Amino acid sequence: MVDSLLGIFTLTDVLDLIIITVVVLALNLMAGYAGIPNFGMAVFVFIGAFILAGVGTRIALLIASYVDPGFIDTLGREHAFIALKYNGSLRDLVLYGVAGDPVVNRIATPRLEAIISQDLILSIILLIIVFGLAIIVGALTGIIASFAATRLKEDYLAIALLAFSEMMVTVVFDQTDSLAGGPNGAWVVRPWPNVLENAIKPITPTGVSPDLMIALIVGLLTLLLCILYAERIANSPMGRMLRAMRDDDLAISVYGRDVALTRLKVMAVGAAIASIAGAIYATIHSPVKAIDYNRFDWTFTPWAMMILGGVANNWGVILGAITIYTGKRLIHFYMPGLLTTLTPILEIVSRFAVPLVLVTILVILLLVTLRPRAKSSTMKRLITYTIIGLGGSIVLVIILSISIKAILDNIDIVRAITLNIFVGLIILLVLYLKPQGIIPEKPSKTLSRKELEEIQTKSYKEKAPNPDKTTLDTQSKEV
Repeated sequence: MVDSLLGIFTLTDVLDLIIITVVVLALNLMAGYAGIPNFGMAVFVFIGAFILAGVGTRIALLIASYVDPGFIDTLGREHAFIALKYNGSLRDLVLYGVAGDPVVNRIATPRLEAIISQDLILSIILLIIVFGLAIIVGALTGIIASFAATRLKEDYLAIALLAFSEMMVTVVFDQTDSLAGGPNGAWVVRPWPNVLENAIKPITPTGVSPDLMIALIVGLLTLLLCILYAERIANSPMGRMLRAMRDDDLAISVYGRDVALTRLKVMAVGAAIASIAGAIYATIHSPVKAIDYNRFDWTFTPWAMMILGGVANNWGVILGAITIYTGKRLIHFYMPGLLTTLTPILEIVSRFAVPLVLVTILVILLLVTLRPRAKSSTMKRLITYTIIGLGGSIVLVIILSISIKAILDNIDIVRAITLNIFVGLIILLVLYLKPQGIIPEKPSKTLSRKELEEIQTKSYKEKAPNPDKTTLDTQSKEV
């Protein structure tokens, strides 16, 4: 049983789990501690991927052209399409070709990666530039989004950030080919040197590419750094101030804290962390398409993970990320076989759909009538849950009876819908049954009474006048 469960998860899945956990930690910093309802996480993750695919590829072309001045001419001689359309123009290839044209991008990217990876210095330069830009541009995007966070609150802020994310990802990047290939996407020049790939090969399992192992190691190091940083923030005066700002920003402003500046800093840091996660994710998932960085996978799912694990608890959100990602993998892996196995049962249910629906409706009406007469609150709650379950069963029976054949013919669509329902149910159930999550938020760590008294005594001694000095001053005045 354990072997079959472990067989569901590949190293790519492990990397995806690491990346989504980093994103959830960034979201927990913004929403859990600072109280900023950021429903625009998708754009911050995509910014990192865009820097790698849309900007890093262009920088790689400039580096390759500097190292090999005849690179563009060689590319044009081998591919007449490139020669006719771009006529050896480095400027046109940088602006429109290498990341905007899917044909050129697919042809040039492997050549650029081969040139860059062979030279250790060039690889390090590209690595520093790409990940440095991912941090800077991600932080700048967070600062831009923070302008709404300083003026709006709660629901209005959540809607504004969601609209900002959808506008940037779906409208700007997905519909603009010259930025990063538009709907066709842009391929990635991985900034890993051959020396590192050769060094990692002895520990690379059979059938796994060294690129994946390097990305896995980098992602794991990033996750560890994020955990250390998040825990340090949570147990510091800054963490207590963020929680106080979340609970009552007016009280914090009365004590002289700049709420707007604090929110700007939190948005910048959280966006930079999410951008780094997106850059690492893009090294394996190439080409980078804006449509793949959708609100469900990169906004709503991280929210579900944070809510399930425990808001403002770093270890809780990590547990929530592992739980929900595992559930999604199980649904993705077992859904086709489960539907195939249940086909006879589904056909029987569809045949008797009308009587089943009628009986269920009668039972629901009976329970609705009996609920006001229930004496204990526990019985009322049980009746409510039963009504909700029977109502969902009616909807399920109707769907199965209408679209039994369509469901079996479109497994991928059913799987996607099931994943959406799974995440939505997790959010609803946790908010209704246990809003604090699996691991509730821990109270802020404060000093003991003895330590506070020692600090107070020391402070009084430092402020008290020196008796010897006072005596000398008095004697000098008398003389």
